[in-house]
Amino acid sequence: MAQTKLGKKEWFYFVAVIGLYILAIWYVAIHDLSWRAMFEAGILQEKGITGFEARIKDIDTPVSWNIPLVIWYIVIKGAALLVELLPYWIVGMFIAAGLVVFVSWEKIKQKMGYGGFFASLIAATAGAIIPICSCGIVPVLAGMVGAGVPLGPTLAFLIAAPMLNVPTVFMTGNLLGWKIAVARVIAVYGIAISVGFIVSFWQKRKRGLRHLIKIYVQPNLAPELQKFAYSLAMKLVQRPEGLTLEEIGKEHEKKVLELEEAELIEQLPSGKWQMIERGASQAQSGCMILPQGYQGTVIEKLVQLWKVAWQLFFALNYYLALAVLIAGAIRVLIPTQVIVDWVGGKALNSVFVSSVVSVLAYVCTYVEVPTAIALIAKGMGPGATLAYLLGGPGLSLPSIMMLSAVFRPKLLWLYVGLSFLGCILAGVLFNLVV
Repeated sequence: MAQTKLGKKEWFYFVAVIGLYILAIWYVAIHDLSWRAMFEAGILQEKGITGFEARIKDIDTPVSWNIPLVIWYIVIKGAALLVELLPYWIVGMFIAAGLVVFVSWEKIKQKMGYGGFFASLIAATAGAIIPICSCGIVPVLAGMVGAGVPLGPTLAFLIAAPMLNVPTVFMTGNLLGWKIAVARVIAVYGIAISVGFIVSFWQKRKRGLRHLIKIYVQPNLAPELQKFAYSLAMKLVQRPEGLTLEEIGKEHEKKVLELEEAELIEQLPSGKWQMIERGASQAQSGCMILPQGYQGTVIEKLVQLWKVAWQLFFALNYYLALAVLIAGAIRVLIPTQVIVDWVGGKALNSVFVSSVVSVLAYVCTYVEVPTAIALIAKGMGPGATLAYLLGGPGLSLPSIMMLSAVFRPKLLWLYVGLSFLGCILAGVLFNLVV
């Protein structure tokens, strides 16, 4: 990622994230609450609570017409969630930076092309092995795209990582039964591969991702392609109206198309090629007009890794702060315990209703199983339970808000729509076979 000057907005949200973190630490300390509950589950909880309750029992929230009081609890509960998420968020930044700095963009493109069935299968399996929550995965997505991983497999990884990982499979099997655990594995692979295949086809229709992706991470170009990119950039600086392929040289057509896919140049309606401009107003993209690679010794690359991770952190803090505040609002206005107590019974036998609840009730990865146990005790059916287990970790409103940092609206709604329909279809089919 090229160097960009950090503006007041980036510094404001950086300070906001640090302030929220300190606020949560202060609140837990002065009220003598459970440190473990905050760091492991992102909740404010009295000490001494054990078992399943330790995953879902939050402090009481006085919901009233006292708006300042309600806002205070939204902020403080969002801050508690931030404490849990921040380590995953930071690790995600470094994973993303490592992908960009150490992985060859061209080699990935050569091996994976635009994706497809097997690429999505491999990506989904990787997501199932790597335990990372739906919010912490957002910077990893940026790194995968920057490393040249096609968009289809990237989304397959995105779906599988929070919905399915090894600890959740064993937790589901041991606590809810192995039938639903196996159904969960099959459903996640079905959803992930289907979405990956559809998006791969979509991406193949048009090279480059600017119409689908917001954030831009400078890809790691090989020295030969980087040298050609610099040479072309120098010519285009002198010819801002653009150059035709004939003027560039038809023998360089393959390299021109590679730079288009790397989103360094674009073809105008006139047929001429032009550098993609990303000015100061697009600092979030972290890009400059002239391309750069990540060369040098291991030490120099580690320094570059740190710089890329640091810039990603600043660029995405706005979405982190907004997501945890949305989650705080959900926990104040629609607490998990309220859902368990009030929305049980026949209503949650509906696969559709349980899928909607999974979106509205923010549930972190590893918390969905204890919550499902409580809902089953209230009358939730098997298909509805499966839909809840799938949708809870991956389709909550805060998670969708985080993904809006990377995806443009049409890709975001494609992902949400297909995943939501996948949850409903999986629940309906599970009801038919059990």
